[in-house]
Amino acid sequence: MDISYAGVFLEGLLSFISPCILPLVPLYMSYLTSDAKYSIEGEVHYKNTRIILKTIFFILGISTTYFLLGVSVNLLRGVISEYCDLIMISGGIILIVFALHQSGIIKFSFLDKEKRLYLEEVKALNYFKAYLLGFVFSFAWTPCIGPLLANVLLLASTSDALKGNLLILLYTLGFTIPFILLGLFYAKAISFIKAKRDLLLKISKLSAIILIAFGVYLLYDGTKNLVGKSNESAESVSISEITLKDQYGFAHKLSDYEGDYIMLNFVASWCTYCKQEVTDFERFAKDEDIAAMYVMSDTINSLNGGGSIDDFIAETKATLPILNDEDDKIYNYVGVTSFPTMLYIGPDGSIIGYQNGAMDYDMFDYVFKLAKERYESKGEE
Repeated sequence: MDISYAGVFLEGLLSFISPCILPLVPLYMSYLTSDAKYSIEGEVHYKNTRIILKTIFFILGISTTYFLLGVSVNLLRGVISEYCDLIMISGGIILIVFALHQSGIIKFSFLDKEKRLYLEEVKALNYFKAYLLGFVFSFAWTPCIGPLLANVLLLASTSDALKGNLLILLYTLGFTIPFILLGLFYAKAISFIKAKRDLLLKISKLSAIILIAFGVYLLYDGTKNLVGKSNESAESVSISEITLKDQYGFAHKLSDYEGDYIMLNFVASWCTYCKQEVTDFERFAKDEDIAAMYVMSDTINSLNGGGSIDDFIAETKATLPILNDEDDKIYNYVGVTSFPTMLYIGPDGSIIGYQNGAMDYDMFDYVFKLAKERYESKGEE
């Protein structure tokens, strides 16, 4: 399983049990149970159905916030992907700092600040107000939630749209499932939280260790990519001289196609949009008589829980050469951060353009003409 899936779900759980959220849980649950309490012979009972329904509307309000954040990430995907490695390094450092604060090793006063919501007439908290409470609550985090949420948005922004939305959904589930369990077992859960504060404090410290590990992972991954790109640049390696083998065992070097326009389609076996555009891509390449190839990495496929190049071929019936970039030579040279990504190379071997995201036949035609015009106008200068 891709570590990012399990990681963001875990970050959702860690957000819930963080020192700035967990102490507020009884307060917010008291709003949701305000009119569900009754007593029989002096013993307090709760109307579970009413609590559960209000809790569902409450987490729907939280989920709405994450949906809006996800939409914002998709709109900024191109900008974020350009600085992906630097953002990953920064995110890793922030997570480590946050975890050190949570463990008590280092203290930052600004991370202990909080803003609470005080509602009057809580007895009038209907289902719509429960939804509104969740929506407003999700915008009123204390600062310590920021690094966790920022990391999830970072991972989502550097993935394809389907995976990005799934990551945000998993984080939301990780954060809201505990609220659902609280709604189901309210009386016992609140008693447990109040009685086991010492235990929860230990869990919080353990979660800090997990956060440090995740921060180190981001820091390592971002640094590795930056160093890889720097090494390629320092060695003055030309993309035209990189040799890769296709699914048939034939070696390809871009300099072999000198004089032709080349389209390199960077794809992944787990990328749904990559699979959907195969038919149009191959038809366009044939119609225009362009040197067209896919670039894929079985290493990247494996790290993201995808199948092999052979699995991709079996599913899509792709016939064009699929170059296996196992050592990420071209990936690092170009700086590919999302799939699919199309790279356009001119007859002289120079990169003349690229396009992120899935395309259909008309889009292939439109973008290729723009890249071709750019190359030809450059030659006329």
